Amino acid sequence: MIPPPLPPDEPRRLQALHRLCLLDTPAELRFDRIVRTAAQVFRVPMALVSLVDGERQWFKARVGLDGADSTSRSVSFCGHAILTPDTFVVLDALKDPRFFDNPFVTGAPHVRFYAGHPVRAPDGSAVGTLCLLDSKVRDFSEEQCKLLVDMAAWVELEFNALTVQEARAAMAQKERFFELSVDMLCILGLEGRFRQVSRAWPRTLGYGEEALNDMPLRELIHEEDRPALAAWLGQGTQGGPMPRFEHRCRGRAGEWRWLQWSAVAQPEEGILYGVARDVTEQKRLEAERQHVEQMKNEFVSTVSHELRTPLTSIRGALGLLSGGVAGPLPSTAADMIDIAHKNSERLIRLINDILDLEKMESGKLDFQLRPLELGALVAQAARAHEGYGQERHVRVEVAVEAPGALALVDEDRFLQVLANLLSNALKFSPAGGAVVLRLARRGERLRVGVEDQGPGIPEAFRARMFQKFAQADGSDSRRKGGTGLGLSIALALMERMGGALDFTSQQGVGTTFWAELPEWREAPSEKPSESRPAEAVELPEAVRPRVLHVEADADNRRVVADVLRGVAEVVAASSQVEAEAALRSGSFPLVIAEPVLPEGTLPLQPLLQAAPVLLFSVREAAPEVAQQVSAALVKSRASNAELRAAVLRLLRPGASTP
Repeated sequence: MIPPPLPPDEPRRLQALHRLCLLDTPAELRFDRIVRTAAQVFRVPMALVSLVDGERQWFKARVGLDGADSTSRSVSFCGHAILTPDTFVVLDALKDPRFFDNPFVTGAPHVRFYAGHPVRAPDGSAVGTLCLLDSKVRDFSEEQCKLLVDMAAWVELEFNALTVQEARAAMAQKERFFELSVDMLCILGLEGRFRQVSRAWPRTLGYGEEALNDMPLRELIHEEDRPALAAWLGQGTQGGPMPRFEHRCRGRAGEWRWLQWSAVAQPEEGILYGVARDVTEQKRLEAERQHVEQMKNEFVSTVSHELRTPLTSIRGALGLLSGGVAGPLPSTAADMIDIAHKNSERLIRLINDILDLEKMESGKLDFQLRPLELGALVAQAARAHEGYGQERHVRVEVAVEAPGALALVDEDRFLQVLANLLSNALKFSPAGGAVVLRLARRGERLRVGVEDQGPGIPEAFRARMFQKFAQADGSDSRRKGGTGLGLSIALALMERMGGALDFTSQQGVGTTFWAELPEWREAPSEKPSESRPAEAVELPEAVRPRVLHVEADADNRRVVADVLRGVAEVVAASSQVEAEAALRSGSFPLVIAEPVLPEGTLPLQPLLQAAPVLLFSVREAAPEVAQQVSAALVKSRASNAELRAAVLRLLRPGASTP
């Protein structure tokens, strides 16, 4: 997303905007009539008269758009539109580098089409737009552009509707307005003393008008907020609109209240006109919300981490039994083991989804981007889902139409996206059908499509498809299971890697979900990283190396030893003390470590000094830790085969350097 730059005349433009006295005013029929007409004439679901303030765009009139009456200027389409004298048109926001990852494109109201023409104040400054929006891609003809220009001129006529006679009448009503207004209006000297206050000030703070008039505002403000007040008043000497300002203000009874100011300074007169809002209750509610959110995140994280360790050992043990480590099982027992194994996988996926969601919302999800061959990742994802396809009696086919093409991705995260799309496609495909995983080049971008032959997705559900916990009620999706988090997480992962995720669907024919990324061109001196795992081979007993495994959970120690049977002799340590004793007893070519121990975090430095380290942990490694170790796997994500392959790769000569 590219935020709109500031126009060169920004100070003058803001002065002109504030002189209109329209910001934060109630709805007016004269502007509402314009947006209603625009929506009907152009047949769009949304139309706005938008005013672009210093930090926001505020809607003077709107139709078809619910929710807040303003949005941040940094994500606004109108912030771009006021930079040009012509009509600003975006036919498909998902194909525009300025908007493809805009939150109002990827989320509600899912803007795909935008057309906006600047509206100007009497001095010619572009103060906002009359704009049209749609959640569908549209064309916009030259004739339509001309009509929008005419309707924008209608908005400008309303800006100028205040005649000289009305202006004089307004001045005559100024004093009465101050008396009757429910807002905390004031005239404040730039030295910080009140010149005049409305009656809302005494009602809010408890002081009389006489006490407030000519009182230094500094005396009412919390000591910690006084430097900010001085800086704010100092900005007023420059003229024009001033930034929003919040401070704590002492009431007559001694209580502290939060006030939020909007003001316009008149330095030539040494005053500012201000409106203060009592936001104490909003601050209290926000603090409570943040506290509840923090408690929720801590609870989710703690519970999920506590569940990961036993579930990892359960899944690992069941996988070994299902694979025949204990010999052939009676058919009934094998069926029961298979059921338990599948459900343990389902629980782990749920925990991973919850943790991923929590990390993305808190901004703690780390990415290791590197150029990788997408064809190899596509083939790897297809192989990983062949078993599920056989179970569903659905073929998994691969079509690589751009062999050797590279993209900058996090391997694990991209495979996670493909796993979600593939599992969904297989889940909803009819028996005997096929799911095609197709890699193709589209201009400068690479697209990986997952094509199924399922029932399709209702058009009415499109807008909610990537929302959290979204499932298409009314179809058979509820019977298919799932958390409703997968697609929301997949979309966020693709956006973090600079890509996009979307779908096309036709009911009764099938659905294609596609993940798209910019193609990465290899420089002559660079080579892409290999993404193929090591082969799962066995080593002769005489040459099997000793591998130290530091893990507090006895069940996990047993599972890892069984997984590495035939690969290495595993020496187990359940604590830091046992690990140090094992290292003194002899050398190890590799250490597998779970740094989360009951007594605290395991120090990695002594292990790193002794041998290469493979983290096999309940938690994802922090970036600074991942750079020090040779490899890092998350227990609930890595299969037995992936753990075994990672150990084999690191035991190869020359493969142990991080």
